[in-house]
Amino acid sequence: MLNYLTKYLFQYKSVSIPSVGTLQIVQQPPQLNVVDKIILPPSFSVVIRKEEEVSVHQLQYLENILQKGHDNILSDLRFFGDKLQEKINGPGFEWNGLGIITRSTQTIPLMTGALEPIPAERVLRQDAQHSVLVGDQQMLSGTTADDDTMGEETSKRSLLVIIGWVLLVLSLLFIAFQLYSGKFRVNAAGSKQSPSSYQFQQITSPLV
Repeated sequence: MLNYLTKYLFQYKSVSIPSVGTLQIVQQPPQLNVVDKIILPPSFSVVIRKEEEVSVHQLQYLENILQKGHDNILSDLRFFGDKLQEKINGPGFEWNGLGIITRSTQTIPLMTGALEPIPAERVLRQDAQHSVLVGDQQMLSGTTADDDTMGEETSKRSLLVIIGWVLLVLSLLFIAFQLYSGKFRVNAAGSKQSPSSYQFQQITSPLV
């Protein structure tokens, strides 16, 4: 019976034994050891709970292996549990594959030699940048105020250059429109008097 219960425990992570309780395999996540600067691998332990109710799945598992009926399986489990509890209350019971179980045992650590601790050295990256919030603006760490000022001046100069080009293009378009519409003439800025009126003024003017 013990071998079958051990196989069931490692396969389904939980097994119940009358008079003893429920043994459940619990996994502990990796942990950081700051003093030794190592990361401990995941560990496993068997936790003994006071629940003794045998699941239907466990009974069916034992029935298929032992080829016995439901009542006979329960009777065998109770008998095995009573004998096991007597040893636990006495000198203790060494469960092959788990460890020694005594009256005060609540957790049994499982030895897993496949995983070993790994070093946890702190890595410092030079010139590493990340987003930080300065006031209402989001900027990269390591960016100085001078860099921001130079960036603003460059953007202002670029804006002025664009405005100048736009005004120049608009002026050229306006001149082209005036020439096309015929409103602009070269002799429009000269005198508007006719030649005959100019000669009449010379004849009627008194001689000196």
